[in-house]
Amino acid sequence: MNWKLLILGAALIIISWIGYVAYAAMTANPTVHASWGYVDEKTTEIWVDAELSKPLLVPVEVENLSLNFMGIPVARVARFDYGATRSNINMAIVIDNENLVRSLVAYLDNGQTGEVEFRLKGSLLKVIPINADIRQVISEDILAYLNFTAESKELAGGLVKSPALVETAFDWAGEQNGKAVLIAHMKFYNPNKYPVPITKLSFDAYANGIKIGYGETEETAVIPPGGYSTVDVRMYVDESRLTKVWEIHVKNGEMSKVRADIFMDISVLNQRYSIRLASYEQTVKTDIMGGLNSMLENLLSG
Repeated sequence: MNWKLLILGAALIIISWIGYVAYAAMTANPTVHASWGYVDEKTTEIWVDAELSKPLLVPVEVENLSLNFMGIPVARVARFDYGATRSNINMAIVIDNENLVRSLVAYLDNGQTGEVEFRLKGSLLKVIPINADIRQVISEDILAYLNFTAESKELAGGLVKSPALVETAFDWAGEQNGKAVLIAHMKFYNPNKYPVPITKLSFDAYANGIKIGYGETEETAVIPPGGYSTVDVRMYVDESRLTKVWEIHVKNGEMSKVRADIFMDISVLNQRYSIRLASYEQTVKTDIMGGLNSMLENLLSG
């Protein structure tokens, strides 16, 4: 046996293989698409499918792939389906819904600014380590999605009109006894020609049919005639119910129904009135998956 020819042949095969891998990697033109998978109250799956124009013929192993938000482990890879002779890659990412809520609370507690961290650990050809640590800062005012309004109501046969709720803005106020605390700044307009004292203002908050919180004023307020006044309401949100709300939100195509039943006690012309000012419903829609696919597209084109 001519060992020189054998070694030369083996070297040519290895060189040809390396050349093919380099060519395939440069001309692969990969496309990646992410979509929602199975979701329940505890976990949410994201399915990621990548298509290559040709197989890479390179063994790749993924030991760990995780996503942290606000330093809290939110997601991990549960399945990585890849073969060296295949031109497609399938992956399932599992989100811990409870940790997602905890990270959201931390995000609000940090002034609605936070960091997303993507970690990858694996190997190429079982010997070459693959390590990636990608971080991205995000800042979006998610509380701005909430804005309740309500029209004035006629009372006592039209002699008295209730104040109209012009707008509502929310601020984060931390946590208390396992509940998230928000301050609702509710701006009212008084259509009457005399001042209207608000002795009590309260509301119940629902998301996707689930009661998630309640609010109540701590002080009385007086709205001047033909004028405006802002009443602050402290709202408590039950964090333990948000995982179910999230499940429904994803199943509804990233759409949720948020409702607030607003109650008001006023004192006008020596007469007290307890009224249900409004049952206000608002649709909140997000595009998390669209944003993820856009990020993947920018990553591939960068």
